[in-house]
Amino acid sequence: MKKFNLLILLLLIIVSNLANAQISDKDEVIQNFETNYDSLLNSFHIRQNTRLINKIYHGTAVSSNALKAYQTPDSILAKRLRSIPAEIKLSYNPKVRAYIETYVDKIPNKVSVMLGLSKYYFPIFEAILDKYGVPTELKYLVVIESALNPNAVSRMGATGLWQFMYSTARLWDLRMNSIIDERRDPIKATEAAAKYLRSLYRIYNDWTLALAAYNCGPGNVNKALRRSNGNDFWQIYDYLPRETRGYVPAFIGATYAFNYYREHGITAYDISKPIATDTVGVTKDIHFGQIASVMNIDYDMIKDLNPQYKLFKIPGSQDSYKLKLPTNLICNFISLEDSIANFEKDKYFSDNNSTIDIDGNTTIVYKDKIIYHKVRKKETWSSVAQRYGVSVSELKSWNPKSAKSNKLIVGNSLAVKQKIAVKIEKPEINDTTTPFVSQSETSQLAASQDEKPNVTIDKISPKQSVVKHVVKKGDTLFSLSKKYDVTMDTIINMNNLNKKNPIIKIGQTLRVK
Repeated sequence: MKKFNLLILLLLIIVSNLANAQISDKDEVIQNFETNYDSLLNSFHIRQNTRLINKIYHGTAVSSNALKAYQTPDSILAKRLRSIPAEIKLSYNPKVRAYIETYVDKIPNKVSVMLGLSKYYFPIFEAILDKYGVPTELKYLVVIESALNPNAVSRMGATGLWQFMYSTARLWDLRMNSIIDERRDPIKATEAAAKYLRSLYRIYNDWTLALAAYNCGPGNVNKALRRSNGNDFWQIYDYLPRETRGYVPAFIGATYAFNYYREHGITAYDISKPIATDTVGVTKDIHFGQIASVMNIDYDMIKDLNPQYKLFKIPGSQDSYKLKLPTNLICNFISLEDSIANFEKDKYFSDNNSTIDIDGNTTIVYKDKIIYHKVRKKETWSSVAQRYGVSVSELKSWNPKSAKSNKLIVGNSLAVKQKIAVKIEKPEINDTTTPFVSQSETSQLAASQDEKPNVTIDKISPKQSVVKHVVKKGDTLFSLSKKYDVTMDTIINMNNLNKKNPIIKIGQTLRVK
């Protein structure tokens, strides 16, 4: 009897561990999605939709009469997946169902925002994917990779809509230096992703294996194939890294949600991001501030449409660079390019001027930051300098001991001086307009601390002993914590806000210090 009880106990432990592993597989992917989604809320075009965002968090995007995914029979979900025109096999099983339920039942409001943004991004993705002869349904990868956030940065340093690691991005000719990071460029990054995915498919002749390799690298997939003696994703599932096990099911779940959201009563929010945009070649050295001033358009909109420029300026005289603008502004830019380049040129491009006043309330400060590069095999002074957009002589001047030799030692660290743009905004104390409130403030702050963006945001704090702030349009606990250089918990505690769901309202006076 004791042996029988021990056997039952052992089986329960094994089943429990398997269940926990499946939950972890799913949570890993969804956690990445949530982090990237929360940081997306800071983008210019999302912030312009104040009423929309308030509706998302204080209302619902789903009809109360709609059939939930968990209420939908397996036979119907499987049939719907089979009905989606797709070259990639959209298998149905309990793991896929779990992701369908997550997207449809647990985060429908976030799916609604993604659907709104997809009207802008998906035509770009589809055209490029079709150009390189790969399935257009690969566009749904961006949903699980970055939540359609071009500024997404993972804890491992993967960046942009398609979440490229630095080394992979270099293989596919994306430029990354102190001026530009083309992993954030929707067009360039999608072209690189299409070529990379095509090359992976040619290796495995199976799209699900190609997707797994895109996530964890061909080495891990090859190892799983050898250990499992399998020949498709589901046969090697248990031999893959934890996050990758959830990757293909998440892709299929997102594909379902984006094709059958109407059947579950989900609506696509109408995001005001300009649907019609175009790119234009830039031949002069131009700062975003010059474009905004001369063309009388919003500075943050230019940043939002051109996230690849790390210092908010385009060195058009040095290389081939492009600017994206709403289509109706392209002709104006072409005719005004000389005037834009000459507008307050000393202010924006003086070597001695590290501070630029944009509009009286916002200042851009360029600061030097020292980072350290660990030397890898086959790297040279020239390759490292090129990687960071500096000259070999500058790199050697920052590393005088290593510079005694023309060869680099693998494992040594090199100091690299980089320029970063810091945005400083003066606090506005007495403005009483409509608020923008997000109940995911804590996640946003965690994301901002984990991600290590190329541009940091500092705020100028008032000097009073007790500082109060009247809530205005665009304010969130996250933005106020950054503006006054305090934690969100401090503001919550000082104002006795609900810790689980802190809400701030129009005209509300908050103590911030």
